[in-house]
Amino acid sequence: MYAYNPFGQPIEDFDKETAGSRIGRRMRAVRNEAEMTQAELGEKVGLNANRVQQYENGARNPKFDLCKKFAEALEVEANALLDPQVASYIGAMYAFFEMETLYDLRLKEIDGQIYLSFGESQLDPKVSTMNKNLTAWYKRRKKRDEDLFNAETEEEKKGIIHDYHMWEWNFPHSIDENAPSKSERAKKERAAHLLEKLL
Repeated sequence: MYAYNPFGQPIEDFDKETAGSRIGRRMRAVRNEAEMTQAELGEKVGLNANRVQQYENGARNPKFDLCKKFAEALEVEANALLDPQVASYIGAMYAFFEMETLYDLRLKEIDGQIYLSFGESQLDPKVSTMNKNLTAWYKRRKKRDEDLFNAETEEEKKGIIHDYHMWEWNFPHSIDENAPSKSERAKKERAAHLLEKLL
């Protein structure tokens, strides 16, 4: 595994493995605010308190239908419990709500326009990392816009847009200039696998 990966594993694996704990954290927060016990919630969905506790602790990952039952019992939308899906504006809003909780996302009004920003705490590593990532993104997007403005041909513009998309699609590796590219990582992984077979 590479040093610049803060999760110690590919992020897609980390996301899949921790989905239950994220749903459980949200479920527990809603239940506590509703002043409902695990036993009371379990009774409403046909489970015992121990099973509810397992879902809340992330030991079990509830299927979609059970999430809907939990949401109905808690009198909230299912989107309040599920991982946000940003393909719809509703899912995008739930993603913002989640970022408000996790990263101190804030709303600011400047000259009648609403802007999003993260908290300014340098003590919270999640907040400071998000701000560093946004700074890197801002700089990369600004470079793309400047390059597009100066491009002379459509072919140049197409290449600039492609490079920008590759930066996005290879995040977070793209913000580390010393990080190997996806193809370089794949070559190293294949070589390590072959070496493992030989030994």
